[in-house]
Amino acid sequence: MPSLNVKVDDDRAMARIENVAPNARRALAESLRDLADAIAGDARGRASAHIRYLGAKAPGSYVASIQGGVSEKDRKIVGYVRSGHPLAHLMELGAGPHDILPKAAQVLAFDGPAGVVFARHVHSPGMRPFPAILPAFEAARDEIGAALQAAVADAASE
Repeated sequence: MPSLNVKVDDDRAMARIENVAPNARRALAESLRDLADAIAGDARGRASAHIRYLGAKAPGSYVASIQGGVSEKDRKIVGYVRSGHPLAHLMELGAGPHDILPKAAQVLAFDGPAGVVFARHVHSPGMRPFPAILPAFEAARDEIGAALQAAVADAASE
């Protein structure tokens, strides 16, 4: 999954920021939360457009699974946009041609035009990618840096 990391290697840097601007941590978390929500909304819009392009009438569970948020742990603040949907990686990255083999039985069983079909394997031609999350991050790249700088500057001026 695509990610954006802003990392400070020296723990003393955050301690200095907090000494100068005690509200900097809260301001950064709020700014990241707003950014993550906006980027997730953009990604959901892009994913919905892709799914409609593929012929579905309703966006479905993949679009609903794209969420943004903030995690704070061990003096780190992490903003994220992610999807836990089992097909998310295929939508974002695509897949090359491959064979699908049974895992729990000796044959695959699925509904076909003539009813239930059984096969020892199925060849998938693959699918091209329909990325939504990475383009949403890329579209917000400049806004992310500016928003984080503004959050720290605002906290420092309080």
